[in-house]
Amino acid sequence: MEDEEYRKLPADEKVVHKLWKARVCGYEEVTKLFRQIDDEKSPEFGKYLGLVKKFVTDSNAMGQEKGLEATLAYVDNYAHAGKTVSEVMSGIVTKCMAAPKTKTKELALQVTLMYVEIEKHELVVEELIKGTEQKNPKIVSACIQALTTALREFGSKIISPKPMIKRIGALFSDRDKSVRDEARLMVIELYKWMGPSLKNHLQAANLQAVQMTELETEFAKLDGQKAVPIRYIRSQQQKQAKLAAEAVEANGDEIDDEVDDVPQDIDPYDLADPVDILSKLPKDFYDKLEAKKWQERKEALEALETLVKNPKLENGDYGDVVRALKKVVQKDSNVVCVALAGRCIAGLASGLKKRFQTYSGALVLSLLEKFKEKKQSVVSAIREAIDATYLTTNIEAILDDVLETLNNKNPSVKSETSLFLARAFTKTSPSSVNKKLLKAVTGALTKNINESDPAVREASAEALGTLMKLVGEKAIGPFLVELEKDNLKMSKIKEFYEKAEITVKASSPKKARPQTAPPKVSAPASKESASKAVKKPAAAAKKKTAAVSSGSATVVRSKSGKAGSKPPQKTIEKELEDGEVDSIMEDLLLSNTVSELSSPIWKTRLASAEEIMSKVQGMNGQTIPTQAFVKILMKKPGLKDTNFQVLKVKLDIIKYLAENGVFSTTTVDCCIKDIAEKFGDAKNGNIVIGTVTAMAEATSFGHVSIAVLDFAFNQKSPKVQQEVLNWLAVTLKEFGVAGVNVKSL
Repeated sequence: MEDEEYRKLPADEKVVHKLWKARVCGYEEVTKLFRQIDDEKSPEFGKYLGLVKKFVTDSNAMGQEKGLEATLAYVDNYAHAGKTVSEVMSGIVTKCMAAPKTKTKELALQVTLMYVEIEKHELVVEELIKGTEQKNPKIVSACIQALTTALREFGSKIISPKPMIKRIGALFSDRDKSVRDEARLMVIELYKWMGPSLKNHLQAANLQAVQMTELETEFAKLDGQKAVPIRYIRSQQQKQAKLAAEAVEANGDEIDDEVDDVPQDIDPYDLADPVDILSKLPKDFYDKLEAKKWQERKEALEALETLVKNPKLENGDYGDVVRALKKVVQKDSNVVCVALAGRCIAGLASGLKKRFQTYSGALVLSLLEKFKEKKQSVVSAIREAIDATYLTTNIEAILDDVLETLNNKNPSVKSETSLFLARAFTKTSPSSVNKKLLKAVTGALTKNINESDPAVREASAEALGTLMKLVGEKAIGPFLVELEKDNLKMSKIKEFYEKAEITVKASSPKKARPQTAPPKVSAPASKESASKAVKKPAAAAKKKTAAVSSGSATVVRSKSGKAGSKPPQKTIEKELEDGEVDSIMEDLLLSNTVSELSSPIWKTRLASAEEIMSKVQGMNGQTIPTQAFVKILMKKPGLKDTNFQVLKVKLDIIKYLAENGVFSTTTVDCCIKDIAEKFGDAKNGNIVIGTVTAMAEATSFGHVSIAVLDFAFNQKSPKVQQEVLNWLAVTLKEFGVAGVNVKSL
């Protein structure tokens, strides 16, 4: 009778029934249900959001097995299953990993890997690492095995080796042999992905000599082998499907399966723990730097040099340190102190990487001008400093300083600046060298190649040869017309062209589209681009129209002749949902970068915004998902940030996106009101004007001007209204009234 009663209950009540048979029946029903639902966001899934965690901890062995099957179907088919990962994985670690039934353990591993596939890998690794700290050795060894399997299947790009590396020492010293054996297999798998760089971490783990010998024997068998992932997370699967569809569409049956198969070398920097050196500086550091005795200044700099040798430095305000080092480089008469300051700058830049960009602009000119120093120890230190600084910024940001030193009267400064450019070009993306930059640099270098000093001529030829290798002969050719008459100089440039090796890989055009993009909307973007880039309207009219998505095409703009040219067509795209934005950002930014934008500490918010700026600047215009980046910046506090420095960086990012990416009217609507509110901002008023103008140029002046005016006259601040009208008066002269609804204005 009792059996008949529970069979009449709905599935969501059966799965929590006190009878195990009722629960098993319920699990079987929901498993079928989850596999049959077509809509991955169906409310039917939502009913079980708080219940799934109980599926995996069922007290009955049969019930637990069926509960795991239901959980696997749930995670595989529900779009928001990721919300359950922490609670479910906690239950799997404590109740399933060491279960007596083999099938239960297998299902637990499958659920674990499915959570990785739906892109919750960080939380999965976190729970498994907690599992390795359990007292039960069966749980510990099972968690290690799960980590090893996840790394083998998804690769080091998805499963970060860092948390596993931290546990190596403790696991190898465990009393249980099964734990040590699994730890050994985990380290061997790590070596497949990391190579010899893992050995430094093993030394730090203080393994026994016997253990190291065993591992070295295993490593020797793996030399020359490259591991590749055999399973992909959902966004990678989508990317594969899109590329396959595009390849079929373009080339019939030819499908390019080169999608994330090439293993990426792991940067040891990513595995290092950041060190806070600011708190460790000697209390009298700044006083000693001002001391009259050079020995005291040297002592202070040596203390700093020791600290900056740490591979990764903690976020912080390094402004005072950088200013002090800059002063030493510029004004200290002692060459030992200058060389030390150069090495300290190099250490700071290497330890902070892109976070050092804030300070790089203030240092470049001082460092390049210091090449007038003849002492080799100083020259070597300054080379080290300028090279490390360049890796934190980009060629466009330092162009003015480079051009100034290329025109310096001192031959040593000219030649060393050219040699620096040659080294910098090898680490530069070809897409970051536009025609304007190319013209300016080649102009200065071709002038110097005719100098009387042989060192200057040689260095200029090397820089030109490396630049030719970077952008190609066809691109640089028009700027070397005068030099083509001189066979001797051209042969020298070609010689360096042959020797040059560009270490930055150019992005493939086939992979230019973002991983998650809205549906294609037909819009005459290419026609618009061509009409702005080419002076003759007739030539522009011949260009074909192209599909536009969020940041998947490049628009070339000319700032001249705005008023006389045809107004730009509006680029339209679907507005991305929050889930889509998060999905895109997960592939581009570290999770803490996004969360730190909302930090109560302004310096943390500033560092996060600067990191986003660096990421955007390092991307090709065709690959920037503009709307997604803007939406991330608009998340609380958005442009209502109380710190003017953070606000400036955010506005700079939006301005950069408008100038270099594809900026649609949909993206404009996401941020225009918040930007317009800042027209009256005393400190950031100019950047606001520049940002709004860039948005108008990228989309439609009519659309942007109406949106700004609507906001300005629907709020009460007369200062904002005044500044908006001033902006409008200036921009109307530049853009004209073509495409503007004058009646609405």
